[in-house]
Amino acid sequence: MFPARSDRFVLDSAIDPAHPGTFKGRDNGPFREAALGGQLSTVDAIYRAAARHPLRVGRYLVDETVVPALVLDPLTDDSPASAAALADTVRVLATAAAGGTVEPTPEMAATLAGTLTGSGSALHSAQTAIMCVDGAVPRDPEFYWRDIQRHRTEAPLFGPLDRNITPCAFWPTGPVEPQIRVHNAVPALVVNAAGDIGATIGMGRAMHAALTGSRMITLDGVRTHGVYLFRGNGCVDDSVNAYLNTGVLPGGDLTCD
Repeated sequence: MFPARSDRFVLDSAIDPAHPGTFKGRDNGPFREAALGGQLSTVDAIYRAAARHPLRVGRYLVDETVVPALVLDPLTDDSPASAAALADTVRVLATAAAGGTVEPTPEMAATLAGTLTGSGSALHSAQTAIMCVDGAVPRDPEFYWRDIQRHRTEAPLFGPLDRNITPCAFWPTGPVEPQIRVHNAVPALVVNAAGDIGATIGMGRAMHAALTGSRMITLDGVRTHGVYLFRGNGCVDDSVNAYLNTGVLPGGDLTCD
């Protein structure tokens, strides 16, 4: 939009420019379920139990529409802290599914409050407002139900979450500008983690392909959303810093381990 004001441009954890707004992550379910690894069967059992009868977690009732949201937050990256938070979340939910009395962890309590009461959801509200005018979406609720049913088998846990109806279906205004057509005169550097379950590697590659003359750095073997300066990877950080310092892109695409 502002090519005359662009110089050195880094896109970290880029998404596919062809799918803006709330449709950007509709195919992410299989990647998210794969990231659960050995815990998938346990979470699936919890999900099915919550579908039969909502689970009591402290003062909240957790049904099958809420379980994926609770599991997703600590699944975003593979840091030890996130792994511990995921284990704690699964343990609490499994105990509740077995009929035990449980209280949510602080992280779960924050997610439950935001999801079920709207408390502390200013960031989500802002994101929703942005995404609803980034791309038009169908306004018929039946579209979303049919879409979920068509894709339920390929990602039974996260597919319904990713393809669910959002406030954008009822938003009072549509996009006020046409979808941006990528036609850049200034090259850019795209950085993505191979295991990112939010901005998947396929999304990053789509952005790389759309940006004329761009280069891409892939951090392999890592699940994280946010790469540059997030993971302390010298290969990534040094390459990005060199570009920012000199304005010279890497000679070709790079893969860092």
